[in-house]
Amino acid sequence: MNKLDKENIFIKDLTLLFGIVLLFTDVFFLVFGIIYDLPLIRYLIYVKLVINSTNIVLILKKHYLISTVIIYSVILLMMIVGIISLGLKPLFQVYSLGMLVCISYNCYLHDRVLKKQLPMFPTIAIHVISYAVMYIYGTINEPLYRISETGENVLIAFNSIVAFAIVILYVYLYHYVATNSEEKLEKMAMVDNLTGLYNRHYLLGSLESREKAALENSWLAILDIDDFKKVNDTYGHNCGDYILHQMAKITEQVCTDCIVCRWGGEEFIVISTNETIKTDILEKLRKKIESEEFKYEGDTLHITITIGVKSYDKSLSNDSWISAADEKLYLGKKNGKNRVVI
Repeated sequence: MNKLDKENIFIKDLTLLFGIVLLFTDVFFLVFGIIYDLPLIRYLIYVKLVINSTNIVLILKKHYLISTVIIYSVILLMMIVGIISLGLKPLFQVYSLGMLVCISYNCYLHDRVLKKQLPMFPTIAIHVISYAVMYIYGTINEPLYRISETGENVLIAFNSIVAFAIVILYVYLYHYVATNSEEKLEKMAMVDNLTGLYNRHYLLGSLESREKAALENSWLAILDIDDFKKVNDTYGHNCGDYILHQMAKITEQVCTDCIVCRWGGEEFIVISTNETIKTDILEKLRKKIESEEFKYEGDTLHITITIGVKSYDKSLSNDSWISAADEKLYLGKKNGKNRVVI
């Protein structure tokens, strides 16, 4: 299932949840209207039950925008009738305020997935204006019906719980989207898209943030794929990308407990804090690459790498440390390639 399908399903589930919540509130208000003999609310609920039941069908048939309009409309209608019937004290007005965060998120989601949406600011304006008008109405006019204090308290509790639950749900969704977006941006900044390895930006930041004492036994190796230009020229850049991806995979498998980064082009950097194993592990990596058969679209390629290594020296800056390893790499290239130079 691709990302778009998942987001379509999410819109369906979210809209369906909202529709079910409305049906639940309809049942509550219908029972309440019968118990306290509130004809206007009862008649409204009879209509709303038909509308909201039809709305569930619309959701299942993927008419999400139409369904959203219906949801906003019936919530506004319930607020208006509730205030006219029982005044401001039962807190029907909280539904209009609670819709603001829902409208914002739903417009974002619809635009992202469906590439069409309700106009966000006019929709919000309708709810705000409706709230203001009905609040003024409620302060000036007496409600149509009087109910007991117990009934009012039940309505206050119910309306508050439902409104808060809706707001909390959408605040959570906003938080989820923001967190995911930040994680994706951070990953894009720190991870090489082709190989999935950490990139140059991450490596330099990691070195800068470490205490010198923590680097005391470290070594740094620069790996370069020998004659990589010939691979691109002979087999094409897609093949070159395949080799880079496989190189990253093998290097991570062999150099366990090391930081492996793509430095740029066909160069990789490996950093480890285990001084005693650098020769063994890097020779193992070199031999592994040398013996590997890289198969791409019917062709079999044999690749070698040259590695330059430099142990940590506290007298060197990070740039100088990397440059020292690069000099060893150059020496290896000059003297026949396919070797580890320490």
